[in-house]
Amino acid sequence: MRNRAFILIVIGIIVAGLAIWGFIEGRKESALEAERERPVQVPSRVLAQPDGIAVVFDAATRKRADIAVAAVQTATRRGEVEALATVLPPQDLIDLRNSYVAARSQVERARAAAQASRREYERVKALHGDEFNVSTKAMEAAQAQWQADEATARGGAEALEAAGRGARQKWGDVLAAAVADNATSFRRLAEGREVLLRVAAPAGAALPKPPATARVAASDGSFRSATLVSPSPQADPRIQGPTFFYAAPARGLLPGTTLTAYLPIGAERNGAIVPADAVVWWQGKAWYYVQSAPDRFVRRELGDATPVDEGWFVPALPSLQVVVRGAQTLLSEELRSQIQVGEEGQ
Repeated sequence: MRNRAFILIVIGIIVAGLAIWGFIEGRKESALEAERERPVQVPSRVLAQPDGIAVVFDAATRKRADIAVAAVQTATRRGEVEALATVLPPQDLIDLRNSYVAARSQVERARAAAQASRREYERVKALHGDEFNVSTKAMEAAQAQWQADEATARGGAEALEAAGRGARQKWGDVLAAAVADNATSFRRLAEGREVLLRVAAPAGAALPKPPATARVAASDGSFRSATLVSPSPQADPRIQGPTFFYAAPARGLLPGTTLTAYLPIGAERNGAIVPADAVVWWQGKAWYYVQSAPDRFVRRELGDATPVDEGWFVPALPSLQVVVRGAQTLLSEELRSQIQVGEEGQ
């Protein structure tokens, strides 16, 4: 009986020991699991400086992140005013040309008929005066035909002149004359080698005279150079500013599209070009990074900048080193550090 009680006590001690051991091991496992799930605290690479927030990347980190810098290219450009450019379909000019041809042909036929009927009237009149070899009635009929043909010719000429006035009121003297004369400039438009642009500047734009050239931003992001044709006699109803006609190569400019144009204005300004690859976008604004020290990069807003083929022209920008590859990596690191600081403060 005593042996049985002793065995039960031993078994109870063993069970209790196993329970305690299991509890301790469970706590250890929970602690390890919590340690594994704890976020890895990466050291912040952001440093506050008087000239802004700097991202600190040493040489090794720069190499791993593939960060490259280069000096900006200095440039000189005139100021520009942004305008609205509409690519006009050539069919309106082609229809105008066809109307001109038809009206002119009608006038020429009417004039030829009037000349012929006049000669006939003069012949009949001469015969009538020569001992009445032709009756008075025949002479009067010839005279009436000549006068009718003259009236038709005058009406055709007036209709042709009215068509010309309408064309000049809509297209201006230069384009109207080019269409009427089938000039080379018109043929380039009609054949699709060039397109006609109606460029409307904002109301109040200080343009003492139409700029000889303009830049047009195509839909693929590149720029086309446009040449002035003439001022437009009609304003664009959407802007109500000074409006001009420009011709540009047709490649990439589809009729009916509305694009942004840049008209040169004012004196030339000195500055530099920030490459397109150096620009990152955040919160609806464009930014670029400047190397302020061998291991530090400061973000700056792309403020008073004008888009150019190479990137962005920034007036009064001094010579400096900008990040031309890896700017997005720097921005991501800066934003990550801001998020990390915010989480630590909660």
